[in-house]
Amino acid sequence: MKKSLIALAVLAASGASFAQVSITGQLTYGYQSTATGDQKTAAGVVAVPGGDTAGLGAETAEVLFTAKEDLGGGYSATASMKLNTSPAGNNAQGNHHSLTLATPVGGLVLGSGKSADYLSGGIAAVGAYYAGWDGSVTKLFTTRTQRDYAAFIIPVGAFTFSLSQHEGATSTTFGTGMTGGTSSATAYAGTGAAIAGGSSAPVTTLSATYTAGPLVANGQYAIYKNSQIFGNAKDTTGLSASYDLGMVKLGGGLVITNQDNTGTATHSPKTTDYLIRAKVPMGASSFGATFASRTLADQTAAAAVASFTGTGYSLEYGYAMSKRTSVIANYARWTPVAVQATGRSVDATSQYQLLLSHSF
Repeated sequence: MKKSLIALAVLAASGASFAQVSITGQLTYGYQSTATGDQKTAAGVVAVPGGDTAGLGAETAEVLFTAKEDLGGGYSATASMKLNTSPAGNNAQGNHHSLTLATPVGGLVLGSGKSADYLSGGIAAVGAYYAGWDGSVTKLFTTRTQRDYAAFIIPVGAFTFSLSQHEGATSTTFGTGMTGGTSSATAYAGTGAAIAGGSSAPVTTLSATYTAGPLVANGQYAIYKNSQIFGNAKDTTGLSASYDLGMVKLGGGLVITNQDNTGTATHSPKTTDYLIRAKVPMGASSFGATFASRTLADQTAAAAVASFTGTGYSLEYGYAMSKRTSVIANYARWTPVAVQATGRSVDATSQYQLLLSHSF
């Protein structure tokens, strides 16, 4: 991987290839403070005490190399390689490599990556909360994982259709995840496929995106080949949309994941996520607000069947010093549902960030 990145950098530095190779990136750095709530047993006893963490760090630190070749006859090839050096930023999308063959009827995309959550970082997001709602079990939505994928994308007027196959990956090993798994699946920018709350086993996704003026909408259906373990995802349906009214941009989405009830269980667990957002631009300033929710229905917890709901909200202010440099301040408060599913209650967690961001 490092040799490939160096090779692309050398190509970019050469005069003959400069017009075909682009280098872009982003660095967002600043201060974050998080106050985690206590986890309590059914009797109200503190099982895991909360705490405060604060300090400086990189939220996003990435460089993207893109090389394109015109093959003639309506064909072209594009290679992109992203290097991410941010160790744990919520908005970091990981190392993402893809090779696209564009044809007169559509595009074939092969790659590996860890992209944004379908609701937090997709169409519904409208840029209203930089940190996003996905992450560890202490946040609302499912942690993203590295995935290999293949997708074929067909544009038809205002619609873009995509059929894709995803599987767990290390980006260097063939066939990883073909026998099933229990960790989370993820989304991929540009493929039209986004999975929330699934497994690392193979998953097939059919997606359709509609773009017309101020309206962008997406619908998709994913079916998993998992290891038939109780609680694993069987299929996921996702809907999201955004509409730009000029004075305010609105976004929202819903993801429903049906899970396996293999074994003696008679109930059918299900995860339901939804998110609504609004972003208001005012000159160089912008204001964003978000409400997010996750419900785990008919789950087995503490030898009983129960349902749990976690919710959160965020407020964000951004100031654009230029087209490439911004100051971002945000505050969020949420109750993580994943902890409740262990049979414990949990107090709300709050977090704020003050960030300086520059893209190039």
